[in-house]
Amino acid sequence: MTINGFATAAAARRALRDAGFPIGSLLASPESNPKVAKNAKRGVMTAPLHLAPFDLSGYQVCPQASAGCAAACLHTAGNPAYMAQKDASRKAKTQAYFKARPAFMALLAFEIAALVRKAEKAGMQAGVRLNATSDLPWERRTINVDGRDVLLMDFFAGVEFYDYTKVTKRALAWARGDMPVNYHLTFSRTEGNDADVSRVLAAGGNVAAVFFAKSAPQQAAAWQRAFPTSMPIIIDGDEHDFRPVDPKGCVVALKAKGDAKRDTSGFVLA
Repeated sequence: MTINGFATAAAARRALRDAGFPIGSLLASPESNPKVAKNAKRGVMTAPLHLAPFDLSGYQVCPQASAGCAAACLHTAGNPAYMAQKDASRKAKTQAYFKARPAFMALLAFEIAALVRKAEKAGMQAGVRLNATSDLPWERRTINVDGRDVLLMDFFAGVEFYDYTKVTKRALAWARGDMPVNYHLTFSRTEGNDADVSRVLAAGGNVAAVFFAKSAPQQAAAWQRAFPTSMPIIIDGDEHDFRPVDPKGCVVALKAKGDAKRDTSGFVLA
């Protein structure tokens, strides 16, 4: 089998290196992200793809990010000692996505296939979060398999893909059922999109919101202060990250982390 003309992951990796992008791997290990690692409790082995958010790489990958979102981005979370290395790696991956996409997509597909094999051996479901620090329309990305173009998510029909998005039209499309059946999207609230939050919830979509409060009653009170006429089901989004199991029309409560703990923009609900 060849993917975009490459027979192996190593061949795609060499092409990326020759193009100026010495990338070891695209997907992070399931254990690298503490929250994603919690998906194992749901029987899901999940690998995230971390790109450089916003336009840090010279390319915009978060088209509807707000100022508060940018300031609170999880790109800043983690051990500060590794920030420079993490930043450089994510910028290289993002630039490769735009400048050497055939090799990038081939390597991504080979790595997803490897994840599927690893998950099967462990008796688990394979999950992939491609927009861990970006907001790209992966539902439209294709690969060429042995001369035939196919949507990435269709080719990996047994994989559960999921993401958060701030792009309203993507969230509404998911709520309407106009996305691949194995792709789950959760709309993200910012300090300036409350009207769109209401539209998505009314359409049956899910919304993630960041809270200063840690307890469920305090989060519910904060939500009602922001949305006096709305009281949807609020679930703990930090228990695990596998959003496809969430009920439709719910609010996913996330506790402020990293720079979000110092938010003053209204991005974090108080």
